[in-house]
Amino acid sequence: MEPGDLVPEEVVVLETVGRVDDFIQAVEAVPGMEWLAEVDTDEIPPDDDFFALAGDGTTPSDKFLRGRLFMVFTNQEALQQMMSLWKTLRSGKTLPQGLKKWIPIFRQTLEMRPWGVQDRLLETGVLKDWQARVEYDQKVVPCAIELWYRREPRQRQAAQDRVVALVEDMAGRVVADTDIEAIAYHALLVDLPVPRVHPLFESAEADIELIHCEQIQFFRATGQMAVSFTDQEKGGDVKAVADTPPVGSPVVALLDGVPLEKHRWLDGRLEVDDPDDLASDSQARMRRHGTAMASLILHGDIGKNERPLPRPLYVRPILQPDLRRRDAETVTEAEPEGTLIVDLVHRAVRRLFEADGEEPPAAPHISVVNLSIGIADRPFAQALSPLARLIDWLAWKYNVLFVVSAGNHSQDISLLPGDESDSLLPIDIQEQVIRSVAADTRNRRLLSPAEAVNAITVASAHDDSSVEPPPPDFDDPYTCAVLPSPINAQGMGYRRGIKPDILAAGGRVSVRQSLMDDKKLEVHTGIRPPGQEVAFPGRISGDRGTTGHLRGTSNAAALVSRACGFLYDVIEKLRQEPGGDIVDTVPPAVWLKALVPHGAEWGEAGSILTQALKNKDNSRQFKEYVTRLLGYGTVDIRRVQECTAQRVTALGGGMLTRDGSHIHCFPLPPSLSDRHGRRRLIITLAWLSPVNHRHRNWRRAELWFDPPKTPLRVDRQQANWQAVRRGTLQHEILEGKRADVFVDGDNLKIQVSCRADAGTLEDDVPYALATTLEVADEIGIDIYDEVRAAVHAVRVRPDLDA
Repeated sequence: MEPGDLVPEEVVVLETVGRVDDFIQAVEAVPGMEWLAEVDTDEIPPDDDFFALAGDGTTPSDKFLRGRLFMVFTNQEALQQMMSLWKTLRSGKTLPQGLKKWIPIFRQTLEMRPWGVQDRLLETGVLKDWQARVEYDQKVVPCAIELWYRREPRQRQAAQDRVVALVEDMAGRVVADTDIEAIAYHALLVDLPVPRVHPLFESAEADIELIHCEQIQFFRATGQMAVSFTDQEKGGDVKAVADTPPVGSPVVALLDGVPLEKHRWLDGRLEVDDPDDLASDSQARMRRHGTAMASLILHGDIGKNERPLPRPLYVRPILQPDLRRRDAETVTEAEPEGTLIVDLVHRAVRRLFEADGEEPPAAPHISVVNLSIGIADRPFAQALSPLARLIDWLAWKYNVLFVVSAGNHSQDISLLPGDESDSLLPIDIQEQVIRSVAADTRNRRLLSPAEAVNAITVASAHDDSSVEPPPPDFDDPYTCAVLPSPINAQGMGYRRGIKPDILAAGGRVSVRQSLMDDKKLEVHTGIRPPGQEVAFPGRISGDRGTTGHLRGTSNAAALVSRACGFLYDVIEKLRQEPGGDIVDTVPPAVWLKALVPHGAEWGEAGSILTQALKNKDNSRQFKEYVTRLLGYGTVDIRRVQECTAQRVTALGGGMLTRDGSHIHCFPLPPSLSDRHGRRRLIITLAWLSPVNHRHRNWRRAELWFDPPKTPLRVDRQQANWQAVRRGTLQHEILEGKRADVFVDGDNLKIQVSCRADAGTLEDDVPYALATTLEVADEIGIDIYDEVRAAVHAVRVRPDLDA
């Protein structure tokens, strides 16, 4: 260890207001500082001191200014000097001439304090987890210790050595460690003896050197990627199973719980890869979530009697029953004890595509990875979680689409003051629930890794095929099936990008008035209908034909992955079409990322939410407000599986370099020239971006298009036009009622451009573009044949039955 490694270190938290780019430039001009992390904060209210300090003539108002929380690494002496200078300027005094360089920084600083125990321990939920484990008579408590990520390997090793020494001084042990440079993740999994952490239950400021260690960013609970089911209700009856066997290689992978392989709905349709042998510790009757998600991907909602996925499904178990959490009513499945979930997912995905010694890749044809699980103690708070960063990096590295569930919040729904649920019509109750759920955004945030930028994040629409009534005393809170589920996690995403991206049917949720509080509605979480019917383990180990009814964003994500499985074969057929060589240019995952949301729209849900939620205070930002709940809207895969006489879809794509652009021409149907009648133009652009963990913008590649409004004379609808350009998916819907005059041979020109967004961009970026023109039936023209005769892009034809 070099002497420089022993210098005491501190992390400083700065809350800023103003142009953050100016703030960063000012700080980077000061030698000896290293940025460790940057986190967007909530909106910060201005105060008199800030405006007086700024000296720009601004007066306080009731408006909120956007701020961010920054962490800066420096040595102890520099820290004390900086704090002293900030306090000096804050008090109204002037700085010495040689220190004027700090003034631009401090003018944008609202608060400055050292990173401490509150940040690394109290706000992560780890103490609550430890106390629960003590109640189960555990003698040691595990936790993940996330370290500040240092650029130099020797610095990381020095930090790890320091933390390991402190753990061992407490008679604890290090179970595992991982260091993934591409996502700036450095963590240890440790076991600590209960007697040595017990003083923390009395006071978080207990004299325990480990919790004051400056090299540690966070203590995190383990086993928080978990799903639970009630265990007291009877599942459905045995039903007939389609006997068409799957063929070909799997293209969809499921990372989830151990499935019940021999269940009648799954038998012969799975390729289970279990190198960690989680099945050996998973009793058949407890293999619930993996069985249910596999069932949904293969068969959809069983009650709809749809045809099965034509290919087998690859399954890698990453969850197992958690016997510690089992009680009389629930069974919980979680990641195995002794495992860092980031490391486990990393190994699972790498195994798909890379050889391990003489062992070949497990499933190299995979284009979609389904992750219908969220980390309960990692709600999205503007900073990308390690698992989200991992998914973004893996998506780019292996050209694979991650389909991720937004997360569920099944806690009671607290009605807003003044709302009375008695003696109201169903439509009134619906509006009350909508308003109550929308107002509870802080407690219903996305769950990691739903904020991943390269992933498709899916929330649940309140829809299923069940015709049975809710359980006794429960009622359906909604009269409309297209609304977002009341248990959905809500957006926005990273840097205020659109999240969730889309909604898909996820089952209807039933509620009843709480017996403990008449201002709260209790959510039904059992396996009785309503909900989507799925394969489910029976109570007896030999019972392999029963079904149950589930609901939530996990279901919705599984159905989107199922749709990807069908659309993959559409893409394969397009390879054989004239012009199909373009399909080979772009990875299948990118085509799927464009096609799945291409059929999404707000529809009736947008109108209902507008009526219930829009007011004079939120009207200017209402589109962004609704996007938190709806994303781009509910998907309709049928709209991209086939064209009609009045709807035609064309595909384009390619590889773009930094500052490059492509122009795609969509032929205009001549008979639409100067015609009255509703027409709709839908354009969807998708790509996978390389990432840069050393830059606050994260995604290296920004791609975009500006929708052509003429000669169709259409205008933007639905999602906010700025928000659609903040992620890796731009989905625009434009509508109008009268076209300009144009002639045969005229085209809509859509220019797709690329520029660097987070530092340098050296890689070519694959992208896919889907464009649909649709006209109302009353116009009475067949636009498909006219466009088909002229188009030179890849075509989605009506005879491609998916």
